[in-house]
Amino acid sequence: MIVSALDRMLASRRDLIAATAGAAAVSLFGARSANAALATPDFGSGFDPMKAEHNTLAFCKLLADTRDNSVTCGYFKGQVLAYVGPSKALQPLFGYEGFGLTTVKYVGEYHWQKLHKEVSYYTDLKTGAILDSWENVLSGEKVEVLPVYNDPVNSNWAPTYSFGVGDKKVTYPFLFPWFMGDDTAVVDFGVNTTTNAVLMPDKWPRESHGPITQVYEAIQVHARLSELTDPSRTSVYASGSWQRIAPYLPWMLMGQAPGHLVYKTTTRKLKNGVDGLPKNVRDYTAKRFPKYLEPLREWVGSNVSSFEVYARDRKPAPEKPQG
Repeated sequence: MIVSALDRMLASRRDLIAATAGAAAVSLFGARSANAALATPDFGSGFDPMKAEHNTLAFCKLLADTRDNSVTCGYFKGQVLAYVGPSKALQPLFGYEGFGLTTVKYVGEYHWQKLHKEVSYYTDLKTGAILDSWENVLSGEKVEVLPVYNDPVNSNWAPTYSFGVGDKKVTYPFLFPWFMGDDTAVVDFGVNTTTNAVLMPDKWPRESHGPITQVYEAIQVHARLSELTDPSRTSVYASGSWQRIAPYLPWMLMGQAPGHLVYKTTTRKLKNGVDGLPKNVRDYTAKRFPKYLEPLREWVGSNVSSFEVYARDRKPAPEKPQG
């Protein structure tokens, strides 16, 4: 989820009102160049956090691998809690667990294409089992649980990023806030988006939280500074956290009830790829969503949010049963 959150950050630097929740930045880079076989760059005389080129290289090392056509796997696990008002404590609802596969293609000049897909599951708080149905403790209604699956979540990592604002293009340097001390390098940033809701209440009265979707995501990525700046390393082990404040999920059938969800997870890059996933997650994915165990190799299709998938594949829920 960190990788897709980064895409949302790139799209929201000017507080854009996007057409869909979680829409990725509109890449205006061209196709992969003929120079893609060139050796990937390094930091030269040392990492400079104020250089956009160094930020791009460092971030690619943290979340992926700078080698052309490399594949990495990121894993996250945590809980989802409900905020229902100022007079009640946050209530844990279910666990949250998943992973994403990232393929990078080196274009040249500190520029990588990022091809990404991800899937995540809601789990039982006591047993850790992946939920297919759930007794909604906020409404008393049994509901079908839907996983999050995003394919693709593609973007470009480069010293500058561009996206469309109406008929214009705006461009910004790829810079992150860094904290570095002793042998620690930390990237710490937030993603704050306000978008038009995909599921509008007039058509989706039980699924929709309202006409506007507001989401905040807080991300940290930690690594050893000595490993990050080592020119012999194209990838470094990284861990961190991903937290999110967002509306109730459509399948919870909460409508516009007051409150929202709070996600808190820990994240890490898996040294052994998908082989390092917990067995229950790997086995469930192999059975239900096997394509998420295989990385993307080519840039195909456009990014689609889970809300768009919900609207495309499902019909509005009937009225809540009485009694």
